[in-house]
Amino acid sequence: MRFRRSAVRRTIAAVIASGLALLAPAPVTAAPHPPKPQRQVYAYVTSLDGHVYVIDTRTNKVQGLGTTAVGGGPERVAVTPDGTGLYVTNAFKYVSAVDIAKKNVTNIPYDKSELSPDLLYGEAIAPDGKHAYVAVQNPFHGDKVSVIDTATKQVSADIKVSRPDEVVINPNGKRLYVSHSKGGLSVVDTTDHRVITTIRLDEPANSMAISPNGKRLYVTGNSGTVSVVNLAKRKVVRTIPDVGTGGLAISPDGNRAYVVGVDNKARQGKVSVVNLNTNTVTRTIPIGDAPPATGSGRYFLPSEVALTPDGANAYVVGSYGHGTPQGTVFAINTATAAVTPVTVGAGDTMGVAVGRL
Repeated sequence: MRFRRSAVRRTIAAVIASGLALLAPAPVTAAPHPPKPQRQVYAYVTSLDGHVYVIDTRTNKVQGLGTTAVGGGPERVAVTPDGTGLYVTNAFKYVSAVDIAKKNVTNIPYDKSELSPDLLYGEAIAPDGKHAYVAVQNPFHGDKVSVIDTATKQVSADIKVSRPDEVVINPNGKRLYVSHSKGGLSVVDTTDHRVITTIRLDEPANSMAISPNGKRLYVTGNSGTVSVVNLAKRKVVRTIPDVGTGGLAISPDGNRAYVVGVDNKARQGKVSVVNLNTNTVTRTIPIGDAPPATGSGRYFLPSEVALTPDGANAYVVGSYGHGTPQGTVFAINTATAAVTPVTVGAGDTMGVAVGRL
């Protein structure tokens, strides 16, 4: 009987437990997170007609969104890391800070004197987006790299560097590299804006880019050679000949560089694709009009190039000659080397940058 009572008790307990389980509320499962909206990639192009034009990289069509007047003579353009703002250098000695969505423009002057001979050159934005760095040459008041506080839209510090022209910042934001128009490269500690050393270059830099891992700096010059700087050793460790004299951009995976220049034999603009693992040119993409066989004709002089974040497309700006009534940007599919001309603005295209919005 004792056995039977135990069995009955176990049966009753099991029934009660089953009933309680049926009465218990179902476990709450977390609601799935809605997918993040896909941020579109745009190419931002400065034109001598005084505007920044926006190209939708999906269609290579010029968009009305963000087409912004920034005054006469806009040149370089850089996108903030969050993709919401632009910093545009201007030949008339100021930088325009642009809120892309609102089309608000704040002009940041360097000298209140209308006669100040400030000349603005390269620029870079810190990876955290807190500062923009602009190379400024002024033979009377001193050369410098101006540090712009992006929160206040004011110059917060100046770094004394003789004859600065190109600037680029390491991906970790700790080092700023400033080239000199007489040759050489100043290494700046961004925590205290102090020049800590100088790296010798074989020629003045026309353009510079750092590899995504922050280990190599690539520099173009008038010779058409790309100098490879080992940033740990602080010296040029290799040169790549016959590449290009203009702007360069490095693919997100760090395997390729795209360098603009002119094919002197064909008298035509070109983009050289460099394998950075072998340091060799693997492809040359002609851009712009080829001159007619009967004689010399105009050809496109490329100046700058920018890549989309996935490395699938490159955008090249430049000039057919000063006074060009219509600007042109060349969009390049990096997989197929297909080139699409995009008509932009009413003057030479000067600078280009790519960002997500």
